Amino acid sequence: MAVNTLIFGGSGKCARHITRLLAAEGHTVHSIIRNPDQKSDIESLGGKPIVQSIEEASVEDLAKTITQSKATTVLWCAGAGGGNPERTKAVDNEGAIRSMDATAQAGVKRYIIISAIDVRDRSNKPEPEWYDDNDRQRSEKVWGFIGPYMQAKFAADRNLVTENERRGLEFTIVRPGGLTNEPGKGTIAAGKVHLDAMISREDVAKMVVECIKNDSTKGLAIDCVGGDTPIADAVAQVAKGRIDSFAGRY
Repeated sequence: MAVNTLIFGGSGKCARHITRLLAAEGHTVHSIIRNPDQKSDIESLGGKPIVQSIEEASVEDLAKTITQSKATTVLWCAGAGGGNPERTKAVDNEGAIRSMDATAQAGVKRYIIISAIDVRDRSNKPEPEWYDDNDRQRSEKVWGFIGPYMQAKFAADRNLVTENERRGLEFTIVRPGGLTNEPGKGTIAAGKVHLDAMISREDVAKMVVECIKNDSTKGLAIDCVGGDTPIADAVAQVAKGRIDSFAGRY
């Protein structure tokens, strides 16, 4: 079934892979970008670029864009990169939350957000029970290095889950581990995974596309890292087991 997808943060590396993959399957992909110079790049991937500033646009502005695109699925792939804490908060936290409200306001149900593995309340909630010493060390290292980014992601994800009675979105949170620009392998590990395996952005994109296709992923936060299981199978296994890596950690 053809889907009409709107991507927030369309110029990002994962988003470009998603655009290419969906367009190649005959789907319509609208891609929100900030820089008009990127329009030809998006068009070359098969997407339809929309120039709009996520940081400056209101909920109403974003809802209007979603409505005009006739999107049936909204993807949040935007990110400030974690360099500037203020901009990270403006995009990864506040911008993401506005996109959730806008999606609901536009009457669209399906919403998928790319977050990050190990995003959680580290102060007040228990760590995942499958973590080992290597996971703890990596968690400490990542939160110490890009804490504002992880905190912004956490605030957005928590808002998505805790405010959903009001919004009524059919959401999925995709939580990849460390990212590489290597070509995708088409295989991953998903669910209760360790933090040390990297994953290519192309495989993250393939996983997002698989989540669009698999309705059983609705309501789940799914961790994914590099692994040996074909992506469709890995997603199906997590969906069947209702393995939610964020539950109980916010």
